[in-house]
Amino acid sequence: MNERMKLFTFSSKKTSKISRACHCLVLAISFSLLTLTGYAQQNPLFSQYMFNGLVINPAYTGSNEALSLTTTSRAQWTGLNGAPRTAVISIHSPIKLSRSAVGGVMVGDHIGVTSQYTAYGTYAYRIPVSEHGKISVGAQAGVSYYRSNLNDLTIVTPDGQPDPAFAQSVSKYLPGLGLGVYYYNRRSYLGLSVPQVINNQWEDQDAISKSRQARQFLLSAGHVFDLGPNIKLKPNVLLKWVEEDAFQFDLNANILLHELVWFGVSYRMNDSFDGLIQWNITPQFSLGYSYGYPTSELSATQYGTHEVTLNLRVKHSRHIVFSPRYF
Repeated sequence: MNERMKLFTFSSKKTSKISRACHCLVLAISFSLLTLTGYAQQNPLFSQYMFNGLVINPAYTGSNEALSLTTTSRAQWTGLNGAPRTAVISIHSPIKLSRSAVGGVMVGDHIGVTSQYTAYGTYAYRIPVSEHGKISVGAQAGVSYYRSNLNDLTIVTPDGQPDPAFAQSVSKYLPGLGLGVYYYNRRSYLGLSVPQVINNQWEDQDAISKSRQARQFLLSAGHVFDLGPNIKLKPNVLLKWVEEDAFQFDLNANILLHELVWFGVSYRMNDSFDGLIQWNITPQFSLGYSYGYPTSELSATQYGTHEVTLNLRVKHSRHIVFSPRYF
């Protein structure tokens, strides 16, 4: 809850027009709540981020060395009225006979009466630095559309009548620009990204309340260790810092058995514990599921978070043999 609430900052001025103030407050809160998993461009931070690096770093583009398609559906805080629902589709691929790679992401995010739809493209330039290692520099650009259906809220004035300030819907388009750098080889990765460089602001006509998008800095890393002939361990870490505000970390460890099934556990600071499983059905196709249980006060009012992820890699040539992908 704290992360969803802190991605935006607000300032307010006193006013005698209570209904207008309430209008702006609800709009600001809805706008801020939306942005945990949304972009404009705050990256969606899923439990299974370690299997889809494109959602946190544009420099991940093309790193699978194949046409890659990923889709994720997330139902957060199930059982809580108006709880967040998020879906994302991403696609990326290296460009043949080139160091460049391109991709795209579409995000749909809903919480309460507020919805956000985001589309952006990604580009990365990858530089070999060793036999199997590359450094990738990437960028992303796109636009987000926000809409709050305030007329769906039941808000009344002090005399018990419906508040006319909420008999409407409000919407806005916001641009997005992100940057990232990413090093990877067959067993390790290290990435740094700023998914949203532009400090967009939302200002209502009466200037009663103002919202500002804060930059978010993400540092991710992971490595695969051999524990035995058919057992591998992959620890992952994701550090997140919101400009002038909160710091948060995700710690994760996954065990891979026979190159077939991943079992993992995660802890997100002041937020949740998660368990996950991913099945490599074929070298090209995998299916993942995670369940998160909150460690905050929300644990008494909802039934946890469910997330399903599908990954597909498509060969550019029938002569290509896929090597195992660990991230």
